Parts: sequence; C-alpha cells; structure tokens
Amino acid sequence: MNVYTPVVTQQGINAAVSALEQGVKIQIGHIAVGDSGYTPDRNQTALKSPKNTAPVSGAEVVGNGQFHVTAEFTDDKQYAVKEVGFYLNDHADESQRTLFAVWSHPENVLFYQTPIAKIVQGFDLLLSAVPPDSLDFNVTGDLSLYYADEFAAMTIAQMQMATAQVQSNHRQIQFNERLLAVGA
Repeated sequence: MNVYTPVVTQQGINAAVSALEQGVKIQIGHIAVGDSGYTPDRNQTALKSPKNTAPVSGAEVVGNGQFHVTAEFTDDKQYAVKEVGFYLNDHADESQRTLFAVWSHPENVLFYQTPIAKIVQGFDLLLSAVPPDSLDFNVTGDLSLYYADEFAAMTIAQMQMATAQVQSNHRQIQFNERLLAVGA
C-alpha cells in the first residue's frame, strides 16, 4: 500500500452515504496539517497534533473517484508535517468539522513548514471507499493566481534583459559601422 494514501474515516463514509441518500453533496473545504507521525485509524475524529489549517485552494476531478486537491500553507512556526486531515464544511465552528480523511506515517515527512515558506501542496485523493458522486470541494481560488506576482517579476526581469541585449547589439552595430567608415 502507498504510504501517502489517506484513510477515509468512519464519520467521512457515514457523511458521504448520508449525503448521497439525501441527494446532496458533502464539501471538503479545509486541509489541516500536524507534526505527529502514526498509523491512521478509521475511527479517528481529529488530527493528533494539528498545527495549521488552510482552505482548499483548488480541486479537480482526475478520474473515476480520484481528485487532485491543493492548499497553500503559511505559518510563523516551523515543523515537519507528518499528518494531514481533510475536513468537511459541515460546521461554522472549525473544532466541530468532520474529519473526512486522514493521512499520516510514523517516519515519513510530507513537507517541512518554515516561517519564510509559502507551501503550495497538492494531494491526490483516490476515494474508492465512498460514493464519488456524494463529494464536492469548496474552493477558495485558483492557485495559478498565487504565482501572478512571481510571473510579473520574471516578465519584467526578462524584458529588462532583452532591452539591455538589444541596446548592446545596437552599440556593436554602430561601432562596426564606424570601423567600416574609417576603412579599418
């Protein structure tokens, strides 16, 4: 079994089946991370050592029951992320939200959070244990917008380099023409 496969919790399965029976969809809206490494339990209702929660920034259906979900994590602390929880948007109070699925590993670190890092993390969820038609994602935005400032800065730098190169080439052409004019 892949060490990065999340376990759908009993509460998650119950919520998905109940939603399907009612003709509605449950929404995964938040992803939480923590620093405790362990083997996840299907009866788990929360992360063991939560450190940070981020809204789902992007989600797409990859295939039959497979979803690619992304979130952006920033924090003023540093820690190794060894557990991840996917939470439903079923309560306004964050502490009351249903843990839909959980991933953790006793040794493996998913990523390392530092105060200076913005971590954009993608997760692939293969949900064979729940009806895929019962699930939706509450998405806060397109992560490609996250890179807008970086792309703008790169474009400006490339334009400045191209301008400097054209100016240098123009000076070289003028120099060559003066040399030709004096007969050298």
